[in-house]
Amino acid sequence: MQTFDNYITFFKGLKTELSSKKERRIYDDFVRVFNDLKLRNFSEVEHTALHNELDLIDLKSSTNIKVLNKKLKQLLAFLKQKFNLITIGHYTNTYMPIGMCLGLVFGMALGPISLTFGLLIGMVIGMALGSEKDKKAKAEGLVIDVKTSESCI
Repeated sequence: MQTFDNYITFFKGLKTELSSKKERRIYDDFVRVFNDLKLRNFSEVEHTALHNELDLIDLKSSTNIKVLNKKLKQLLAFLKQKFNLITIGHYTNTYMPIGMCLGLVFGMALGPISLTFGLLIGMVIGMALGSEKDKKAKAEGLVIDVKTSESCI
């Protein structure tokens, strides 16, 4: 069973041999996730479940950037499902498209000219609601210091 420090050392070691900015970002994301997990107080059962999942994901099996990106998403999905931990801007990125869709529907109901306004207003409302939920989650300590481009993990 690997400790979080071993994973941090592994990804920092990979970072020294890299060539692209995308690789550096993914390695940094892994380091941030493990630094964050290291600071959290998990119960023994939670700690065991987390390490079992890390063993299943098998992060050290491949250094291919596409494979590591999938494994990062898999790890973040597990953390969200099991511990309700989310990434920075998760709710904003989720609520904004929902607001845009609802705004689009209301804009279509009011006519073609108000279509753009409905879309814009829905986007703003979705971003505002998502931002508030993000602030609440951060206050509760449920945010991991990683940004993702995924709206729904």
